[in-house]
Amino acid sequence: MNKISSLISIIILLISTITIAAPNNDDLANATNISSIPISLQQDSTGATNETNEATPTCLSNESNPSVWFKYTTSTSQNIVFDTFGSDYDTTLSIWKNNQHPLIPIDCNDDHSNLKQSLINAKLEAGITYYINVGGYNGANGNLVFNAKPVNVLNNDNLADAITITFDTTYSNTQTTKSATTETGESPPSCNQTGVTSSVWYKYSPSVNQRNVFNTKGSDYNTVLSIWTGTNHPLTEIACNDDNGGFQSQVAVNMTANKIYYINVATGKTSSGTLTKDTGLLTLNIDVPPANDNLANAISISETFPYLNIQNTGGATTEKNEANPSCVENSDASIWYLFNPSSDHNNVTFSIPDASFDAALSIWQGNEFPLTELACNDNATTPSQTIESQVTIPLKANTDYYVDINGVNGESGTVTLQVEAGQTDFAIASQPQSQTIGSCQNATLTVILNNAEGKIIEPTDDPVGNQWETGVTLPFTYQWYQGEVGDDSNLIAEIENNPVFSVKPAITSNYWVRVINPTGSIDSSVAIVTVDETINNGAGLDVNGNPITTKANFCGSITESLQSKVNLTSITQQDNAVIRFTINVDSQHIDKTADVLMLGIYKTTDITQYFMRNGSSWELWNGDIASFEAAQTNFKLPENFEIIIYDGLLSGLPGNLEVYAGYRFENGEIFYNGDSIKLTVE
Repeated sequence: MNKISSLISIIILLISTITIAAPNNDDLANATNISSIPISLQQDSTGATNETNEATPTCLSNESNPSVWFKYTTSTSQNIVFDTFGSDYDTTLSIWKNNQHPLIPIDCNDDHSNLKQSLINAKLEAGITYYINVGGYNGANGNLVFNAKPVNVLNNDNLADAITITFDTTYSNTQTTKSATTETGESPPSCNQTGVTSSVWYKYSPSVNQRNVFNTKGSDYNTVLSIWTGTNHPLTEIACNDDNGGFQSQVAVNMTANKIYYINVATGKTSSGTLTKDTGLLTLNIDVPPANDNLANAISISETFPYLNIQNTGGATTEKNEANPSCVENSDASIWYLFNPSSDHNNVTFSIPDASFDAALSIWQGNEFPLTELACNDNATTPSQTIESQVTIPLKANTDYYVDINGVNGESGTVTLQVEAGQTDFAIASQPQSQTIGSCQNATLTVILNNAEGKIIEPTDDPVGNQWETGVTLPFTYQWYQGEVGDDSNLIAEIENNPVFSVKPAITSNYWVRVINPTGSIDSSVAIVTVDETINNGAGLDVNGNPITTKANFCGSITESLQSKVNLTSITQQDNAVIRFTINVDSQHIDKTADVLMLGIYKTTDITQYFMRNGSSWELWNGDIASFEAAQTNFKLPENFEIIIYDGLLSGLPGNLEVYAGYRFENGEIFYNGDSIKLTVE
């Protein structure tokens, strides 16, 4: 035992003495020298620190900002753009002069154009050494990409002075557009609705037929990008884009060999409330899109598993009528693959491990846009504690399946598509159980899962934490159906990471669940929910408070809409709630006149309040039966009827609600639901 304790102590001591070496340019004295521009440098900033007397950049408050240093001396006065685009962490960028701490601040930027990366357009004087500091906001670090490039002067204001573009696979030009104008006869871009104030011109003539992607990423004002043909104003517009998911623009154009195209970048007007400052810094970029940018050019996937394909998605676009994958809000840089299996497959797993950017993966069917989506995933949580996109689905022989890899928010980079035979990492340990309920009662159905080693996956408020322990892939989706197993025509509910389902059937019904995670799906057996009409939940009280037996039945429900069949037990303050009752009147009470009653009880840890419905309004009730008002008076009771207790938001009411409904006769007898319906508002 002492030997073990000593060994543990030694290990702890060794671990405590391990330190991560700081980058070579961690200190001002060792700043990386920039000998010429343009330049793009990469390094790992892990282990960066701050020196004694190192001043905080002026665009920060008191956030930690471990930093590395660069220096540049220009021989002529010029404007230089420094940026950290391509870095994988939240950077800050600042420029200083002097040669020791504390330095003199020149400029500072954090989060250029709402990005986590930074950009500064600085006017530098000849012969002065400037120090450029790149920090990690709030202690962040990682792979740093540091870029520096000159800002070219404005000399392409008019069509006749358009800058001629020459490039092989990529092109980028940064310039100022301050003082730019528009010419007489210059047509405005068709895609801009607010008007433009100025523009600059480029021209390009490809030597072969090709498809090119033009964008203004890196610009710091509201750009409008358009492509034109012709020789003089007015030209003919062939493509236009304004604000491709932000203030920058992007268009993809098929170009004919030896034809001259004019590229116009205009300054779009912005509203008075915009936070983006128009400084007139334009960066025009051109990329050749991936070969499989369009659906028609999808790369074929071989049926020899595992299949791997690595490619860069730079320049990828989306096509007209191409639908956004359902698992992400915004994605506009897609590439396509096509798989047509020669035989049926129970499960095939498609994944994109270790992508250098946030990419969504989706599977589609159809021959042209819009396609039909079969599955979609962005950032599955895997047992190895990595984040990757992954879907597993069964495939039929001789059927086309299109695989879409789409950059979230237009991101691009290097990605690997992996296709292999699927193997689910879970099984059903306990099937949903058949049960008998009364009319208008809830049935609670539960399916219990275990992992590949047989360990139970417990329902928990921390599914991710439980997932690490049990070694399965998240998320789990539970699709509950009404009908026989395999009949997926009647989907009742789709729930994420919760194996419990509550339903209130009107008649005896069959239910089953399809459990899905990124490794595959498993169907449960059928659970029969038998509805016994002889069971009722009605209760009664006479005028003295003594119980009265009754065959009345009160079917209460809480749903998100009048059309929904899914009964809710909890909602947020931003969710709509419809609280209603279907009342099956005791046969002895039919055609009698009664008052309709509604009662709500609101509870928090501090208060309990009672509310009664008086006509169309809710009022506080003091608990006195004699003073309980009616929602509707002199109502002739039919065999059954429905009442809407509430339809709307419950904002400002976090806590627990209990709701009762019933009817009251003139002699004071009251009949109501013996068990309240309950709702938690978060």
